[in-house]
Amino acid sequence: MNLKTHLDRAEQALDRGQPDFAMELCDQVLDFAPGEARAADLLTRAALADDSSGLFGKFGAGTSGLAARFSRLTRNADAEARQLRRAFVKSPSNHAVGEQWADALERAGYAGAALAVFGVLAEVHAGCAKRAGALAAAHGDIDIALDYYQKALEVDPRDTEAMRARKNLAAEQALKTKRYEGAADIALDPSAFLAAARGEDVAESADEGLPETE
Repeated sequence: MNLKTHLDRAEQALDRGQPDFAMELCDQVLDFAPGEARAADLLTRAALADDSSGLFGKFGAGTSGLAARFSRLTRNADAEARQLRRAFVKSPSNHAVGEQWADALERAGYAGAALAVFGVLAEVHAGCAKRAGALAAAHGDIDIALDYYQKALEVDPRDTEAMRARKNLAAEQALKTKRYEGAADIALDPSAFLAAARGEDVAESADEGLPETE
C-alpha cells in the first residue's frame, strides 16, 4: 500500500465533498499504520464533515464501543484505539468517542496521531482542545499549546483549567525567551508577574508605585 497516494486521494475526496470516501481511505491506512498522523487528521476532519450516519451506524458504534471497553480491560491500547476509531466513524457527532480514540492512541504510543485527532476536535470540544494543549506542551511546542488552550477558551470562556494552563505556559515561555510583555497580558496580576519574571522583589516593586507620604 502506498500510504501517501491513499492519503492524497483522501484529501482530494474531502475537498470534493466526499467525506465518506475520504474516511474509507484513511481507515485503510490506519489499519495498516495506526500511528499515521496525517491519516488520523484527515479521518477526523472527514468524520466531522460527514452527517450521513444513521440508525445502523449508531448501532455499529455501540458494538465497537463494547469491544473497545473489553480491549481496555485487557490493556490492549492498540485494539482499543482501532475499535474506538470505528465507533467514531459510525457516530462522528459523538465527540467524546473521538476524544477516547485519541486518548487510546496516546496510550498506545502514537502521540503524533493523538495530537492530530485532539487538534481537529479542538474546534468543537473544549476537553479535546485542552488535551491537545497538554500534549503539545509535553513535546515542547509551547506556541502550539497556547493556541490550543486559546481554542478551549473560545469554546468555553469560563474554563478555569484552560485559563490557568495558558497562564502558566505563557509565564514559562516568557522566562525562557525573556519576552515578558505578551505573557503579562495573560497573567492575573501583570505588574507582579513582570517583577517576578525579572527577578525583582514583588513587594519593593509594588512600593515603588505608591505615592510618597509626608
